[in-house]
Amino acid sequence: METTYREDHKAALDRILGVIPGVKISKAFGYPAYKIGGRIFCWVGQNGVTIKLPRERVDELVGSNGMHPFGPTATTVWREWLAIDREQSDDYRHDLELFEESISFVSGAF
Repeated sequence: METTYREDHKAALDRILGVIPGVKISKAFGYPAYKIGGRIFCWVGQNGVTIKLPRERVDELVGSNGMHPFGPTATTVWREWLAIDREQSDDYRHDLELFEESISFVSGAF
């Protein structure tokens, strides 16, 4: 199966997340991924990005501006993963607090 993602989103995330201490730019399942302490907290795939947050937080954010639950299939939802779709790649800079929240959650500091 071919992995698809927007190169412009990857470039924007590299600029936004690549400067945060401890963040490593990597790959996971063929997609660009961002890790902290060796654990994935974000990846770029399809038309947006996906971040890991506590289930309750995902539930709070679903339905907000371009945010929806992530699921690898139409019938499967990963409860701790939130998809964020932005048309303009640079708009992800407005989600920096969510990325930082994801880093804290994944690293156990949440």
